[in-house]
Amino acid sequence: MNGRDTSEDTTKPIERVEPEERIAELELELSAAQRTIDVLIARLERGGTTPPAQAELFDAAVRLGHVLEERTREVEAARAEFRALRANLDQIVRQRTRALAESEAQLRAKNVELEKQYKIKQEFISIAAHELRTPLTSIVGYLDLFAEGRFGDLPPLLERPLGSVRRNAHRMNRLEFDMLDVSRIEHGTLVLRREAVDLGDVVRDVVTELLPLARDRNQNVETNIEPLATLDADRDKLHQIAVNLVSNAIRYTPESGTITIGVDEAPRDRYAGGWARLRVRDNGVGISEEDRARIFDPFLHPKPVKHHTSAGPDSAGLGLYIARGLIELHGGLITVDSEPEVFTEFTVLLPFKQPRKRPASSDPPTNVPAGGTGSPQS
Repeated sequence: MNGRDTSEDTTKPIERVEPEERIAELELELSAAQRTIDVLIARLERGGTTPPAQAELFDAAVRLGHVLEERTREVEAARAEFRALRANLDQIVRQRTRALAESEAQLRAKNVELEKQYKIKQEFISIAAHELRTPLTSIVGYLDLFAEGRFGDLPPLLERPLGSVRRNAHRMNRLEFDMLDVSRIEHGTLVLRREAVDLGDVVRDVVTELLPLARDRNQNVETNIEPLATLDADRDKLHQIAVNLVSNAIRYTPESGTITIGVDEAPRDRYAGGWARLRVRDNGVGISEEDRARIFDPFLHPKPVKHHTSAGPDSAGLGLYIARGLIELHGGLITVDSEPEVFTEFTVLLPFKQPRKRPASSDPPTNVPAGGTGSPQS
């Protein structure tokens, strides 16, 4: 037994010494050794010591000289390591800087290309809509005259195919009008014809207009329309907004499903300034979280296009995009809340009064993002 207390024998982790610190330590050791050698040499030169003492001092000087050489080599090795590390770091910095510069150049090029493609898309939509307008007007007009019997009774074999042609012609006509609206919204040329409008009356007209489509699918349409103050708005555009939302609900609600349409005033304790609220809720297919983030983008379908038929309510994926543009032109906003295979609810907020220059107090409510997704509550 050597009396050692093994209970206190702990192993300390080896700390890594940085090159700069190691160089500084070695330089301090070299300085101390050099001073010791200088002292010994000075004592030898004074010659006042005995031969044994002189031999002892000489041996000590030799040993210190060896230590000095060893420490010098260590200092040089540490300096070489430090230079290599610094050179490697400089190379890494240069490589990263060059990579960042290349990425930035690529992003700028992509942005330029995206802007170019966006302008081409705008021009294409505008040109296509205007070029289709005249021939479609003639086609739809003559097909309607045939359907009304203006040219005499149709042979029974032609009634069904002509009806299909007429439905698709009207679909193309609606698409042409939607494309014109998209072009005007994106170019900022769409003008509102404002007047005093009762939002409840507009929604009632839309429900009456689209109710046959819902009945064809055995859907239950429930309405809860409360009396409201009039809006300073464009009646036709409000009608278009409501048609887009209700037809969208009919399109994605299964047979025997339920669609609930409500009009009321948004709670003033949550939405300051006075806002009319339109809500359209259905228990249809719902919208995934991924699609909710881009549901208001043009040409987007939550369901594949192959499920659309000319006999049912159809869409080119522009309805919600146009609705948002028209709502924002009125100084309002639209949000969507949904759970896949459970429900979808669109909420529209429109200001009762739209001043010429809107003060900060009448900005859209801050607790619901304009034109985005959210979960507005009752």
